[in-house]
Amino acid sequence: MTWNVWGRFGDRWMQRQRAIIDTVRGQRPDFVALQETWHRDGQAQTGLLGFELGMKSAFAPSRMPQDPDPDVQLGLGILSRFPLCEVEQHQLSTGTVALRAEIRLGTSSLHFITSCLDWEQDHQQERLDQASSLSALVSELRAGGDAVVLAGDLNAPPDHPELEPLLAVLDDCWQPRTSNGTTYSSRNPYLGNGEWLEDERIDYIMADGNLVPAGSRLAGFHEDHGRPPSDHYAVVVDVPVV
Repeated sequence: MTWNVWGRFGDRWMQRQRAIIDTVRGQRPDFVALQETWHRDGQAQTGLLGFELGMKSAFAPSRMPQDPDPDVQLGLGILSRFPLCEVEQHQLSTGTVALRAEIRLGTSSLHFITSCLDWEQDHQQERLDQASSLSALVSELRAGGDAVVLAGDLNAPPDHPELEPLLAVLDDCWQPRTSNGTTYSSRNPYLGNGEWLEDERIDYIMADGNLVPAGSRLAGFHEDHGRPPSDHYAVVVDVPVV
């Protein structure tokens, strides 16, 4: 599962957080990648979610939109039902990072990676550079024989050239391709009017060719008293990994 959870934006962030927990619990994922997850005064949203959901957690600050509260730091998070053997931050560019967790599954390992590429419309080259760095990281990890999953907010539709380096080494897990899987929808009341990525699929789960998706879906439509818990919808993919 991957979800941009929109930090502490808006005037309902505490209610939204409760709804985020309810949404994740309802989907029962083994792994969750979070973007725009918050950290303040030594307390991380990932830790709170992990406690509520009975999952291990990790957080890494990264380049994100500025939260209204200057003391709030936004970044990336990983939740896992399995122990995290190793957690690392990988620098990409312009202050953006990838957060990687190695998770042991029987006799093999899964490398679960999340990142959030630059969101500005005129940052095509920055996104391409970041995607190229991620592609190199994936290739290095795959050379060791372990499975790799990348899940995150890539801020580009599937046909944009910024994603080409990643699609050269990983498969897009969204199925069926006849459904566009819009994750940043103008139907979402939290979305600003005229956003350049409006009504596009910009949130992804990608996996190497050894992991074949069995199905995919969106989540997070109305758990906050009829409202979505975030300005993005979550992506959930069923991928057998053992």
